[in-house]
Amino acid sequence: MTPPRRGRSLSALLLPATLALVAGCAPEGGATATAPPPSASLAAMKPPPIGDVPRLARADDRALPIEAYLLSGEQFRQYDEAQGVLVTRCVRGFGLDYSAPAPVAPAETQTTHRYDPVDVSDVSVNGYHSPDTDRGKKPAAAPSLSPDVTTVLGAGLGADGRPASGTAVEYRGRRLPAGGCIADAQRELTAHGGTGRDADVAVGVNYEGFERSREDPRVKAVFQDWSRCMAERGYSYATPGDALKDPRWAATDRPTTQEITTATADVECKERVNVVGVWFTVEAAYEQELIRLRQSELTAAKAANDAMLQTAKSVVAEGP
Repeated sequence: MTPPRRGRSLSALLLPATLALVAGCAPEGGATATAPPPSASLAAMKPPPIGDVPRLARADDRALPIEAYLLSGEQFRQYDEAQGVLVTRCVRGFGLDYSAPAPVAPAETQTTHRYDPVDVSDVSVNGYHSPDTDRGKKPAAAPSLSPDVTTVLGAGLGADGRPASGTAVEYRGRRLPAGGCIADAQRELTAHGGTGRDADVAVGVNYEGFERSREDPRVKAVFQDWSRCMAERGYSYATPGDALKDPRWAATDRPTTQEITTATADVECKERVNVVGVWFTVEAAYEQELIRLRQSELTAAKAANDAMLQTAKSVVAEGP
C-alpha cells in the first residue's frame, strides 16, 4: 500500500541481459526513487478542503493530479523504444549483429495498487500475496548476449549522469562512446531536456501527497470506521496497513485460509465504509496544494520531458 515508484525509465526491460550492468537500476514494482524532503513551508501545510466524496471500491480508473507531471507507462515505452533504436544503430555500427527487444508499456498506473487490496476476486485466491500465475514454473532465461555485444553496449549512465566506472573505452581498437552505446543513446535522448525518468519534484509530490493523506484526520476517521467493521468480524487491526503487513502473511509462500478470509473481510470493509473514496479524494486535494506550491518546478519538469519525448518520436521515425 504505497505509491508506485517510477523514478527512472524502464530501460532495463529493453536490455535484460545487461540489467546487472546498467548503473542506477532498481526494480516499480521495480523502479525506486528517493523523494526529496518537504520544505519548511510545506511542513506546516494544513489539511486542504475537499468537495463531495465519491463512493469508490477501487481507483484504478482514476488519475491523481500529479500524473500530469509523471511519465506514463506509454511514455516510458516511447522513450525505451527510441533508446532501443539508438542502441541498435550504435552496436551495429561496430559491425555486430544486435536488435534491441521491443518494449511493452506497463498496464499499471499510479492508482492501480495504491490502496490495495481492493479486489475481492483477487484476495479470495491470493489473500495479501501478489498474484503469481507462474508459481512453480522455472523463470525464463534472459536472452544471452555475446561478450562483444555486452562490451559495446556498456553500462549506461549512473544517477549522476556519468558513465559507470569500469566501462570499456574501446572495442577492437575503435573508441567507444563514453559509457557505451546505452549511455550514448541516453545522452542523445535527453540532450534537449529530461533524464529518462520522472523528475524528482514530481516523485516528491507523489510520495508526499500519499504520506500526508495517511495522517489526515478524515482518512484516520475512515480507518477507524474500517477498524470497527473488521472488529465486528473478529479482527483487531487499527488500519488497513496493519492488516496488509501482518507478519503471518510473509511467513508462507502461498496464502493460507486465514489470510484469504482476513483479506476478504478487509476488502469488504473498505467498500462498506468507503475507504478508497475518502482516501483518494483527500490525497488528490493534498496533491493539488503541493502542485500549486511547486508549480514552476513541475512546469519546467514537464517541458523537459515533453522535449525528450519529441526527440524520442523523431528517433523512432528515422529507425535503426
